Amino acid sequence: MKKYIYPLTALLGSCAHQASDPYSFAPCNPYSTWSPQRGSQLVSSQFCQTILPSTFQSEELSVAELIDIALQNNPLTKQTWGQARAAAAQYGQSLSAFFPTIAFNGSYARAKGTFIQEGPPTDFFTTQAGPDLTLTYTLFDFGQRTSAATAAREALFFADLNHNQEIQTVIQTVMDDTYNYLYQLALLHSDGANLENAQISLDAANVRFSLGLAALGDVAQARTQYLQNKIRLTTQKQNVENAFATLAVDLGLPANVRFKVQPLPEQISEGPLLESIDQLVARAQIQRQDFLASQANVKSKEALVLNAKRAVYPVLNTSLDIGHYWFDGGQQEKDIHWSAIFNLTFPFFQGFYYKNAVRAAESNLSVSQAQMLQTELQIIQNVTTSHMGVKTAAQNLADSEEYLNAAQIEFDIAIASYRAGTRTILDCMSAQSSLADARTKKAGSQKDWFISLASIAYAAGSLCAVPNKEHRCD
Repeated sequence: MKKYIYPLTALLGSCAHQASDPYSFAPCNPYSTWSPQRGSQLVSSQFCQTILPSTFQSEELSVAELIDIALQNNPLTKQTWGQARAAAAQYGQSLSAFFPTIAFNGSYARAKGTFIQEGPPTDFFTTQAGPDLTLTYTLFDFGQRTSAATAAREALFFADLNHNQEIQTVIQTVMDDTYNYLYQLALLHSDGANLENAQISLDAANVRFSLGLAALGDVAQARTQYLQNKIRLTTQKQNVENAFATLAVDLGLPANVRFKVQPLPEQISEGPLLESIDQLVARAQIQRQDFLASQANVKSKEALVLNAKRAVYPVLNTSLDIGHYWFDGGQQEKDIHWSAIFNLTFPFFQGFYYKNAVRAAESNLSVSQAQMLQTELQIIQNVTTSHMGVKTAAQNLADSEEYLNAAQIEFDIAIASYRAGTRTILDCMSAQSSLADARTKKAGSQKDWFISLASIAYAAGSLCAVPNKEHRCD
């Protein structure tokens, strides 16, 4: 007998822990990732102790600090965190079927009746009071409880992994929008330098015109170019403000909260050592949380198919009722009363309800399998394009540096030659346009380089690294 009691006790003990504390199977907070490989231990950001760092408005913030601020404030991770906790609670509910149901019922009944006998009718009153304790338990159901709990558990994993993926999505979004903001700042500085170059050309044209060495048309062309650059600079200030507002929203902050962002490094190494596409795809199939979530979704739907098929099997329930009653005049039951009931339920026919429930579950399973396939194909596409994107960005970064140097030399020669009278104002305008284009491409290539690195890390599922320290929900 003991060999059956001990496993049953262990099973009920495990279920009791999972049912009473299902949140231990969900992320601890909106900025923590959930790791099924480590039980219920949770991985959190190293900056999770504060919502905003003390140097938020006084010092330049690095990309890492911006990411940590976003993970603690971004509403998207709070949404997926809440969904994961709701799924954890639903999993806890699904385990309640493994436990007996105990209900207490206290009653007090006062009734009036009439004796009809010879003579006038006589009224009488009866009183009955007492407690009842009812215990019901499902003894056997051909695995219906198990399949329902399995489906809820896999649905919980699906929600947990979607939360993990949302964290990686927020990280990539913050990185992309940070680099875009710095790119817009770089364009603003470039437009300022372009305006200075336009001023130099305009001053040179004015000098030559005052000396009678140039026509008024040179001054008009130079001034037109100057005003175009001035308008472009004014417009770019708005672009900078728009990019800053977008980044602030990514951090979960109002757009009117001001902060500083650490600029990009002056020297950038553009020679990364990349794994092959096949290696990155294999890595992504293990690390991409959305792909793991799609697998959990398929398992949940498989369990629901099994549950739908088992719904037509008999269910054996038992019920035990114990109580004691008191009556009028201080009378009471000599002993407690009790009743034990065994109930076998076997659904034979319900208008093809169960058959269609199986069909619906199998159809939902097919949908989840197709979604998993679509996710896998999308991951392979992301890895492939991101892999090429890194190589393209590295080449463009090197070429744009050389292009900028050549354009600067061309402009310097053109303006000097124009002053000497050996070139026309059109040569200066052309060189000035090339230099402006080179500055724009240099800033764009730097942005593309950093974004390409973030993209390939996101595609491979490597953006959320596991820190040394871990904490769990207590």
